[in-house]
Amino acid sequence: MKILRVAPDIYPYTVGGLGIHVHEMSKEQARMGHDVTVYTASEGVKSSYEAPDGYYVRNFKPFAKILGNSITPGMFVDLVKDQSKYDIVHAHSHLFFSTNLSAVSREIGSTPLVITNHGLNSQTAPRWFQDLYTATGARLTFAAADKIICYTETEKQELVNIGVKSRKINVIHNGIDTDLFVPAKESSFDKKNLLWVGRYAKGKGLDYLIDAFNIVKLRYPDATLTMVGNGPDKDRIIQKIHDLKLDSGIVMKDFVQNSEIVDLYQKSSVFVLPSLEEGVPRTILEAMSCGIPVVCSRLPQLVSIVNGAGILVPVKDYKTLADGISETLSDSSLAAKFGENGRRNVVENYSWKDTVHKTVQLYKELI
Repeated sequence: MKILRVAPDIYPYTVGGLGIHVHEMSKEQARMGHDVTVYTASEGVKSSYEAPDGYYVRNFKPFAKILGNSITPGMFVDLVKDQSKYDIVHAHSHLFFSTNLSAVSREIGSTPLVITNHGLNSQTAPRWFQDLYTATGARLTFAAADKIICYTETEKQELVNIGVKSRKINVIHNGIDTDLFVPAKESSFDKKNLLWVGRYAKGKGLDYLIDAFNIVKLRYPDATLTMVGNGPDKDRIIQKIHDLKLDSGIVMKDFVQNSEIVDLYQKSSVFVLPSLEEGVPRTILEAMSCGIPVVCSRLPQLVSIVNGAGILVPVKDYKTLADGISETLSDSSLAAKFGENGRRNVVENYSWKDTVHKTVQLYKELI
């Protein structure tokens, strides 16, 4: 098949679950023998290149950026002009202009469009804007798609609730490479190393993470927090860390190669995700696959995934977040149980090859 993937960002030029998902999906489909091209608007990327993993990338320079969203009129011109050359167009996240363009292009052309929902709500846009967009642009974008992929039944119901037809939605779990993300040979549970990986955006709940770590540091003076990522809110979070005099306990990394991040997981005691909004983040699955306990926000779609593999806490509650982290750090047998349960759950239910295979099968049904 000739597959055109459309996404706002791509790994390794952007740190985040969506960019890695796009890269890994493209890489695996290319390995299966499909001809894969990715349209994107990542910063610092050449206008066109062939990735070492066998797929081709066209990068479009943004005309402007609004709320972190690249406005790329040139991409729309090429989508309309070239979509007929492809068997399928697969766009990622209705929250981005690139997917909106794909939807308009689908209305003009005849190539089937698949959209993967990576979470219903934006982590950067104001709530009033998000509500307005959900009622208008999101509905129109989803309406143009031939099929929509959600990770969980919970997310599917959210889309149905805003008016998306149930028959258009396929639930295909997110997944990761469980042969790459494996537990360490020696346990790190006796250490006090916390890990967060993601994008510095308001929806990630980083204020609550820093406030929680401030409490944890008082209880465990040797505790450390490693934060990996970049984003619009980073400078503000750095200032908050400095104001609370937590600089010496926090290590910040802009970027870690996907192949090297396994070591970072393996050396961690707890993975923390205090997000206010999420889809099903790869980072949760990666941590669990490495046998690392998870402490995260009690978001509906994450309950069945994390249950038994960590502690779920109320959103925006840094005190309970600190208590959940402390409980895990203080009980090595509980941490080991969480780690074993998490690894088993991911291996049995979140295989990446299964995710890609089901996605390709969905393409074939539409062609």
